[in-house]
Order: sequence, then structure tokens, then C-alpha cells
Amino acid sequence: MAAAITVIPVSGQITAKKTVCTFAMSGTVPNDTGTGAENRFVLTFKVGGVEVGRSQVFGTSPDGAFQFNSYIFPVAGSYTVQLYNVTNPLSESAVLDAATVVVA
Repeated sequence: MAAAITVIPVSGQITAKKTVCTFAMSGTVPNDTGTGAENRFVLTFKVGGVEVGRSQVFGTSPDGAFQFNSYIFPVAGSYTVQLYNVTNPLSESAVLDAATVVVA
């Protein structure tokens, strides 16, 4: 399964400073709870190439899923939501991007 980020509500229906958003990730590298090894991820929120927000560091479920709740975009614009693997902080790597539009 390919990794994906689902933004809720959908692009264009998000109002800056008002709409509470959820980001559902699926298909990422699964964590194997049996071995103790855990992949760590972070979401970044960029508008015009400038990072304006970041999630907490999180691990995914054994099936590669996670849900980040309660983010409010600070300004209107065309955003890139990026999922990064930060398991090794010295070599963060982008996993995937999702585009979303936030209105005023």
C-alpha cells in the first residue's frame, strides 16, 4: 500500500484561524512492536515554502497508520503538508506531501 495523508475537512473547505483539522496517515512504514524498533515521524505545514507549524513526533501503529488531530492553520494560502521520517534526527527524510488550500 502506498503512503497517504488524508486532510479532513477537504482542501478549500478549511478557514484560517477557525477550522480544526485532522490528518490521517496510512501506508507508512509500520512499527513492529515485537522487536522494540520504532519509526518516528513528524508533520510539517508550509505555506509559500515557509514552515508555519509542526506536529509532535509520533510513531505509527503496527499497520502504518496515525491520526494527528486539532491543527488550526494560522493563515490562508496554498499549503504543503509534509510527512517526515525523523527516526534518525541527523538524516530526516521526506516521506510524502499533501497539498491543501486554506481560505481566509
